[in-house]
Amino acid sequence: MYQKLKNKGIHHVCLRVPDLEATRKFYTEAFDATVVCEWGRDENNDHAYIMDLGVGDFLEIFGDSRDTWTMGSWQHVAIWTDDIEAAYERALQAGGKESMRPAVSHIPTREGDLVHMKFAFIDAPGGEVVELIQDIGPEE
Repeated sequence: MYQKLKNKGIHHVCLRVPDLEATRKFYTEAFDATVVCEWGRDENNDHAYIMDLGVGDFLEIFGDSRDTWTMGSWQHVAIWTDDIEAAYERALQAGGKESMRPAVSHIPTREGDLVHMKFAFIDAPGGEVVELIQDIGPEE
């Protein structure tokens, strides 16, 4: 059921994909996303799901049979995880394609701090790129 879960931040990121059901299945199986609502008709390229990736972080996916779209596209969508290796394997089992296996990065900021993380990339079935992020300590 659709409901407002937070007061600020991004409401949703929208993807248009050629196979709506494969994309819904991928995000459900790989990232425990839940369907919040569904609307539209297949024949009008307006069949869509709003999926919750976690406490109101919504992903909107539209099925679209056209070969090209005139709108811009995101470079990738990043999803937090507490266990990047397990999340990566789960995403592969759910139909994702290997892009970049989990790696550690200690990114220096302009202020002189370090951001410590593990990251990985998956090519999702709809053609979009998903980055996985796991925050880690400086010793890892």
